[in-house]
Amino acid sequence: MKVLFSNNVTVDLEIDNSPIGKIYQKTYKHLSSLPIPFSKWDNGSNYKDTLGYTELVDQLIMYAGRLSIVIDKAKCLSQDQLYFNTIHKIYEKQYNGSSDWLNFHEHIHMCENYFNNAPRVFTIDYREKMGPLEKPFDWSWIDTTTTNIKAGDVYVAWSELGKTPYTYWRDNELSETKRMCELIKPWLKLIPKIKIALEDIDRLENVKVAEFETWWEQYKEPWLQNWNLTDWTIHDIFSVNVFGKTTQLDLLLEQVKNNIVPTNIIIQ
Repeated sequence: MKVLFSNNVTVDLEIDNSPIGKIYQKTYKHLSSLPIPFSKWDNGSNYKDTLGYTELVDQLIMYAGRLSIVIDKAKCLSQDQLYFNTIHKIYEKQYNGSSDWLNFHEHIHMCENYFNNAPRVFTIDYREKMGPLEKPFDWSWIDTTTTNIKAGDVYVAWSELGKTPYTYWRDNELSETKRMCELIKPWLKLIPKIKIALEDIDRLENVKVAEFETWWEQYKEPWLQNWNLTDWTIHDIFSVNVFGKTTQLDLLLEQVKNNIVPTNIIIQ
């Protein structure tokens, strides 16, 4: 598999023959006929280099306006997490698969995370076009997950319409069982995004494990019962499935640095 960029450079991706790797190989035979709908937030954290926070909030307001949603700019500028939680609920309740809703949602996350030192990751995401190609998550895949990712690794991470237990706690969401069971999701679907680590990543770095687990133990059991699970640990929350790598990381980094856009996936 290769990623073709707009300057005709290609970057090789070596996909393994694991169960998930085989699914990706089959899935991207379908997606390779479609152009990649690449967005600025897919290119690592580079958007922060050219987009000030006030400008980003203005873009959130613009996308919200397309959906007839009025945004409180002052609360966004003050990084009011409770307000971000409120507008997340609007998306959660009204999302219909359209690109306008996806842009609105992504800009909420970009505002929330603007001042975080997030790891640099390159993403290929076909968004609403991937819907028919999603697969139910096989619980045995948890056994092959890791929280330590090497630069150049190709992987898939949890990506549900909701929050993990950790982000629910971090964002000061309502400590109410019914709401938790609605919004906190385990890994339910294999959504075939491609993520490529641009640097080594320890997914548990800077995670407040002890504080979170003290809180989670109070609410965990009814949530597990709701989802018919025996456990959902801090490892499960942050782990990913690595199913390939690129041996051309320097070439990929050059495209990222210069904001060169990927246009297509080529199946070899």
